[in-house]
Amino acid sequence: MIIDKLKQDSNISVQVMDSLEDEIITVYAKNTEADFVDQDSAIRLKKLESDWILYKVQRDQEFLIKEFSDELLAKLALFVSVSREFSSAGANNDVREELRALTSDLDKADKCIGDEIGSAYYSFFENKVDCINLKRRELDRYDIYYLSPTGVVAMISEDRKLPNAFVVVYNFSFILKQFKEVIYPELIAYNLSPNQLELLKRIYLKK
Repeated sequence: MIIDKLKQDSNISVQVMDSLEDEIITVYAKNTEADFVDQDSAIRLKKLESDWILYKVQRDQEFLIKEFSDELLAKLALFVSVSREFSSAGANNDVREELRALTSDLDKADKCIGDEIGSAYYSFFENKVDCINLKRRELDRYDIYYLSPTGVVAMISEDRKLPNAFVVVYNFSFILKQFKEVIYPELIAYNLSPNQLELLKRIYLKK
């Protein structure tokens, strides 16, 4: 089960409170060197009657991520959220700095992101499905969005100037690549529908 997989991760602490009717699973980041659990930030899944509610927790304040009626999907969403929130993998700061230095050179930015991420995860001006897209809004303003396989647009950032827009495209392309190459293989065994997989992907993107 996916909760058992979370418990095997030495970088996090998984706390389960389980009674006959209710269940609360809270996951904290853990400093393994100091054996210290950071309780200021967590991802929490609560069972309330027949529903499962996923929260991000900051200093004991709960912020709703998503509600579920399906237990398995809810626990997979917990796994996805924890993987995103507490992952040690991150986009390359050197690449970000290189993109910032390009100012407004679209061709060089396209090549830079393509070399680092691969063209399967983003697009400049093509309205590409299942990708992070850059679209010109005005002469010097750009929107960045994710386009789902069903054609739904999830806006990431609007009215951005270059080169900041390049960095946003790079950051979210990296996140999308992580989902497809690292998270998705963990989900294959659960025989999820395309809509369920897309929901988990959007949770991972936080969009």
